[in-house]
Amino acid sequence: MTKEAGRVEITHEELDGCLVVYLDGTLDSLTYGAVRDSLLTLALEEPRAIIAVLSRLDVGHESFLGVFSSVWMRVNEWPDVPIFLVTTDNDRRTMLAHSAIARFVPVHAGIAQAIGAAKGGSPRRRRLAVYPPVLMVSASARDFVRETCQAWQLEAWTADALCLASELVENAIEHARTDLELRLELHRGTLAIAVRDGNPAHPVLRQGHGGRPHGYGLQIVADLAKAWGCLPDRHGGKVTWAVLTAGPRWLERHPAWPVPAEHPWPR
Repeated sequence: MTKEAGRVEITHEELDGCLVVYLDGTLDSLTYGAVRDSLLTLALEEPRAIIAVLSRLDVGHESFLGVFSSVWMRVNEWPDVPIFLVTTDNDRRTMLAHSAIARFVPVHAGIAQAIGAAKGGSPRRRRLAVYPPVLMVSASARDFVRETCQAWQLEAWTADALCLASELVENAIEHARTDLELRLELHRGTLAIAVRDGNPAHPVLRQGHGGRPHGYGLQIVADLAKAWGCLPDRHGGKVTWAVLTAGPRWLERHPAWPVPAEHPWPR
């Protein structure tokens, strides 16, 4: 019997460092967004893997299964969490295995098999700092970034990380106006700078600047980072993130932009 359209009950449990997510209901145009956002928020918990169990999931149309590859694309760069699918239905498993989805999201016959396929994962180094939504904390955030880069021996990334952190923090202060959390994370040769705030509205990339040093806004983030994006937070806010994988590139592209060790922006 087909389950009620427009509803998917999502529960999860932790097994061997993985989050096993049980989907019960109908995946259709009404539930696609909710399923996607639920999986994205779980990815922010940074498990070894997310394993979506489809045994009790009805699918309105095969195209809706693309929600799982969509989630993978959103979390592949950061927080770099693999996605696996589990279904005991042989026909569905065969269909998924021969679809484009399997290029990004492996399909398994059982939960134990999926857990076994999840890599052990390289260790993550992480530091967090929490700030109120006032402009003066931008200086404290830059000090936090500078100290962390020094502690992690990432001096070559310091100028880039300062630029990214300043833009993300100041954007959150200006637009979210809630308490914010700055997260620095070193994982598999990448340095991630992520800012969590309590406003669900995603940031908008605008061209040009308003005549202020930080008026470039998210254009700096887009130019400087290997990748950047925004994910919904389980508390109703969002996390805006950017990833660095190499030494300073912003100064190479913008030689007239002065970013010495002491940041020139207002403190």
